Amino acid sequence: MLKYLIPALALVIMGCQNTAPMRSNPAALSGFPVVTSSSNADIKAALQERRAFLNDANLADKLSNVLAFERQALQLLNDQPLKLGAIGTAIIELRPDSLTGHYVLTKFYQHVETDTGVVLHGEKLNHLYARLLQSGDGSQQRPYKITSKNDATVFALLQNKEVVGEIYQTTQTRPLGLLTLSRANPNNPLENNVFDLSDLLEPLSQLNSPSDAGSPWPVLRLFANEEDSAAQASIGTYLAKQRRYNSATGWLELAARNGNMLGHTLLARIYGYLADVAERAKKDNNLTEPLDAPKATPEEFTLLSIKNHQQAIALGSVESMYTLGRLYIESTSNEPPLKRDTNQGIVLMERAGALGNAKAYLFLAYQNASGKLLERDDVKANEYFAAAAQLKNPTAVLSYARFLITYNDLQPHAQLLPLLTELAEQDNAQAMVALGNLNALGIGSKKSSRQAVSWYKKAVRVAQASHHEAADVINEVAWTLTATQNKPLQRSRYAQKIMDALMAKNPQASTHPEYLDTWANTYAANGNFSKAVVLQKQAIASASAQNRKDIIKILNDHLVKFMAGQAIIEQTP
Repeated sequence: MLKYLIPALALVIMGCQNTAPMRSNPAALSGFPVVTSSSNADIKAALQERRAFLNDANLADKLSNVLAFERQALQLLNDQPLKLGAIGTAIIELRPDSLTGHYVLTKFYQHVETDTGVVLHGEKLNHLYARLLQSGDGSQQRPYKITSKNDATVFALLQNKEVVGEIYQTTQTRPLGLLTLSRANPNNPLENNVFDLSDLLEPLSQLNSPSDAGSPWPVLRLFANEEDSAAQASIGTYLAKQRRYNSATGWLELAARNGNMLGHTLLARIYGYLADVAERAKKDNNLTEPLDAPKATPEEFTLLSIKNHQQAIALGSVESMYTLGRLYIESTSNEPPLKRDTNQGIVLMERAGALGNAKAYLFLAYQNASGKLLERDDVKANEYFAAAAQLKNPTAVLSYARFLITYNDLQPHAQLLPLLTELAEQDNAQAMVALGNLNALGIGSKKSSRQAVSWYKKAVRVAQASHHEAADVINEVAWTLTATQNKPLQRSRYAQKIMDALMAKNPQASTHPEYLDTWANTYAANGNFSKAVVLQKQAIASASAQNRKDIIKILNDHLVKFMAGQAIIEQTP
């Protein structure tokens, strides 16, 4: 089965999206009259209809017809509602449990103002929707169970949302799953739902050849024949992973033409990669371009990549906003197709951040703080770090705290300490260290060495209890409590104790030059300079063996200090 796995690239491509909230009343959401609530008997009847359809001996033929009718009905939904009556009736004759069929018939009877039809199909719609909600919660762990991708589209419509991206996925526990990305309007973040169609595989096993036993591919080919963009995106993704770029881009172009955001995003990535390969091949005759790939110049590939990013952005892709924004800011070219445009890059980054992409705000924050790609502006950096942290992204919260420790004259956002405390309450040792640093410097709260040490010691206890012992946390605390210029904060005996324990228990830490340097300094701070010199020589030997030229001078400088009977004291919290 593993050889048939379709990689879940969409989860990476879309970035961090929100899981759609559960809805209990589809009728009210989509403007349908509330007919009745669904009893357990109603839900059970809907479930039995689904099982009957899946057990039908002619399922393969019926499913193909159902998919074609459902797709046609959804295409006619807004422009030709009078045609929905015949098509909807044909759908439910073939598949009585079709959410799509009852949805379009409800719409039809609303249009012709026939209350009995609205009540009949609206009631059935409620029952089918309730069964769907009972089957899961739309997460990767508990996906909703459906029989047709079109029902996932209607599921979004019932919540006044539009599906803008979709792809089939397989895992070891879910042989055939569907991921959908939807949004209520262009100003809202994308929301994802996961559906499970694995129940189709066994009854459709007659589609499989002996070599395809247990494979979802015959079913995906069936879906693809019905212009299913999720199937097209899945096949394209699989082929791209096999480096068969000609075929992959063909399938993804089909998915993109059918309005699938993920088709555009994947194409943008592939064309961007091929542009890089073609550019390197121009400069190095020893490099060759992929054999199974479209032929184009680096500029042509770049233009294709940008166009697909732009089309994905129009459908709400924050990942494409982030990627294209970075490309504009990082470009060194003054010529099309990728001319440096920091203003446009910032606009895209800010838009991505506003839609929940913490990476975008962090990128702008780092660039404003460093002045490398954007003009240095500490105030703007502070604002971007704060905006990223408010998205409750742990990396962003910790990054903001570290930034303020360096730029401690800036006023922190009021939510920083509560957000760090929330992380600390989840046993995040790095958040505890950050809180200690902020207390030591009096950032966001009254300066308190006692409170700072309390947080440092909590961080060490958590680190020591963790599976990997979080050596970096212990090392940072030990260095701070040894090298700090703030005498009330110094705890050199405690620092030596925790470093002794770390080095005794963690063989990898004992070969780490920076950790050996800290360990040596704890002995120097306690007056044992002979031991400090021995350990520092070990640190230098370890750095030399690892070719760590970046730190050898610093280690040698520290050795000179230890040999002169001095511990290292520097500006630390």
